[in-house]
Amino acid sequence: MSTEVPSPARSPLRVRRVRGLLHGLAVGEVIAARPAPTGVLQHGVAAQLACFTAAAGIRTALRARPQQPVDPRADLLEAYRRWAQVRQGTQVPAARTAWLDEVTLLSRAAGDPRDTLRALVAGGAGTPADPVTTADGWHALVRALPLAAHVERDARRAVTAAVDSAALTHGLRVFAPTALAVLLAAAALRTGDPVEAIASGLRDAVLLGVDFAAVAVVDDAVRASREAPTSGVVLRSGAPGGSAAAALWGATYCVLSHPGDVDAALGLAGSAGHPDAVGAVTAAFLGAAHGADALPQSVLTRIDLAYVIDRLARDLAVVDGLGAEEAAGVEVDWRRRYGLG
Repeated sequence: MSTEVPSPARSPLRVRRVRGLLHGLAVGEVIAARPAPTGVLQHGVAAQLACFTAAAGIRTALRARPQQPVDPRADLLEAYRRWAQVRQGTQVPAARTAWLDEVTLLSRAAGDPRDTLRALVAGGAGTPADPVTTADGWHALVRALPLAAHVERDARRAVTAAVDSAALTHGLRVFAPTALAVLLAAAALRTGDPVEAIASGLRDAVLLGVDFAAVAVVDDAVRASREAPTSGVVLRSGAPGGSAAAALWGATYCVLSHPGDVDAALGLAGSAGHPDAVGAVTAAFLGAAHGADALPQSVLTRIDLAYVIDRLARDLAVVDGLGAEEAAGVEVDWRRRYGLG
């Protein structure tokens, strides 16, 4: 896997795809709620959490630029604790995440993040070796998807960060599905082809030592999509609950059933037992492959958090690819923007 990321000036396609990844997870989560045909749409809690993951990833990349020691897990923990503080008013110590602190929409209650919030209020410092809960819900997987933007820079570090992200608040059954989902999303960003991305992501997972149980989940969804695609009955059977593994199975099935048609894939995701989970991952994968313009614009442009997601996505897309001269021109502004200076 290549570790070289092109300069942002030479890679507008990368920006479109990273925008597609972040907007996709927000759009898929909202569509599951069957949005009204007109009016502003309230974002979901997974989109909220993903914004803080993206900000943490940018902070880590900025810390690494002057060759300082970096700890992605610490940045993620700070970001999620800050989310808990902003959203719930809980007294959770956290470093500032700069401009996100001023986004009042992030304090709005959205969804039911009880597992995440409970763990964070209790400290939220679980590790893969010492989980703090046994929770296996899909929020942990979806919130980690922005880390896919860093896979080309350092695949192993990005996978470790994905597992660390899940382990901060969830149990061991979430770790491998989250790592694999990040690799699949990264492959979609890289290839622009959802079918090839799933095959490539599975190969990357094997090479990086991701648990075979998660690989088997996706492999089973691939088989189902070949034998009986586009079936709501098959989808509900393969993804019966709201676990991270079920969301990954369901999204894989929906993507491979309709790899070139986002609307059809999301229509199928809507028949899942937990359509918000399957829809969020499905649209994130397809958005990463096809870009933000392929997503249903009538939904994307009405999500109340869309402007925040777009700014984060653009910064996330380019932060790893800033050359020395480019970095010198934006370093002070970027570090201030993300609470580092």
